[in-house]
Amino acid sequence: MYTVGLDADTRAYFTAATMIIAVPTGIKIFSWLATSYGGTFAFNTPMIYALGFIFLFTIGGLINLLALPLKTTICEKLLTIMIFWYFFILKIKNHYFEQFAGNLLIFCNDKVGTPETSSSPRVVVYTTISEDIVRVIKYLFIYLFIYNLDIANFRSYSNLVIAKQDKNNNLNPVKIYDSLKKDRVQILIDQKDKSGVYCLVNKINGHKYVGSSINLSSRMKNYINNTYLKNKNNSNMPIVKALLKYDQFNFSVWILEYVEPESLSIRETFYITYLIPYYNILKQGYSSLGYKHTEETKKLLSKLAKNRIHSEKTKVLIVRALVGENNPFYNKNHSTETKIRIIEAKSAYSVYIYNSSKKLLTIFPSVGTLARLIKSNHKTLVNVIKEKILFRGEWYLSNIPFNIEDSPSISSWYSKEGKKLVSKINNQSHIKKAIFVYDVNKNFIGKYEGVTDAQRTFNISHNTIKKYALGGGTYNGYIFSYERMEK
Repeated sequence: MYTVGLDADTRAYFTAATMIIAVPTGIKIFSWLATSYGGTFAFNTPMIYALGFIFLFTIGGLINLLALPLKTTICEKLLTIMIFWYFFILKIKNHYFEQFAGNLLIFCNDKVGTPETSSSPRVVVYTTISEDIVRVIKYLFIYLFIYNLDIANFRSYSNLVIAKQDKNNNLNPVKIYDSLKKDRVQILIDQKDKSGVYCLVNKINGHKYVGSSINLSSRMKNYINNTYLKNKNNSNMPIVKALLKYDQFNFSVWILEYVEPESLSIRETFYITYLIPYYNILKQGYSSLGYKHTEETKKLLSKLAKNRIHSEKTKVLIVRALVGENNPFYNKNHSTETKIRIIEAKSAYSVYIYNSSKKLLTIFPSVGTLARLIKSNHKTLVNVIKEKILFRGEWYLSNIPFNIEDSPSISSWYSKEGKKLVSKINNQSHIKKAIFVYDVNKNFIGKYEGVTDAQRTFNISHNTIKKYALGGGTYNGYIFSYERMEK
């Protein structure tokens, strides 16, 4: 319109027509934008192309509105927009009629076109700005294309995550515990002597571990025991590393199914292939429970075992290599710390020592260690732990803490304070069951080393004291108990 030299009336007509057409076009553009704003975006190729078209259309209209009032010769309409894909790169070619027809110099620097179409410094400035805008649009299209590829990858990943969530939702665990450490007491009680398949879930990152056991209570007890986890035989397992890193408090426990021992490996394999847990090394359950070797295999194993006899010459060489100065540990002793680590590595679980007021005193690495120090035997201490009774009239022994927030008053069992505690326990080795005596208001009267000692003090028969200590109740204004009572 500006480059061919139309008269003023014709230009006024086309200008008015353009302004009138802009009204429904503007309504249409804003309708598209409102629809996009109120809907849900799916960043696929057609949607990105539509957004790009709206953007270009809007920019083109705004440029024309700026150009018309100035009555310049800028005809910043994109007369041709060629959009095509060449090796997945979007290219846009823009043709400016004003630059081509109005600024072309022929021969003696004579400009082609009417005087109205000759460029002025202001026109050149607007032309440069327009070129920059179109260049930005072009690079925006390239960015949107690359972004579309990323969105496609993100969508596939999102679908995978959703699929995993659907699998989790389809599970119907028999029992769910929010925290392995927090709910440990209830877990050990509920799962005692039960066999089945379980799942440990990391609440921080969602990673899982699927396992099975013929005794779920025993297995969970091992997971709670840090000494067991730090044992060199177990420390390389991914689930063990995760438990030590994130703490058992941040793992929830799912009891997926109670299963008979002979079917454990089958059901464990099913859940492993279904959930694809992150912490499982083996992708199928395995258990040698109930497996019997064939007779041929038994004969082969027997033959191999019989041939494992060193010759006399070999035995002499082995002895020479390990005796005296040849022994790598010759004239060396383990440090105290090393000995402690060895004890902790060999122990099945730690022993928590509480006084009669149920205040945590210290923690011993194993039952065997405590038994040797206090001159008792392993069986007796295990029975005290199971029965939850006072040991030698003053101390409770437990394989798990009474309260997760308990902190031992004696930091180390081999310290001076720990040795004093051991000496005190040894000095009361003659006490089997102490008697705690209270009045009717549960005010503490005294502690006696045994029923006989209380009998002499209160002149009450031996059987009567035992009866009321076991069954409860008051007798002659006294309350007898084998444990310290809370007021």
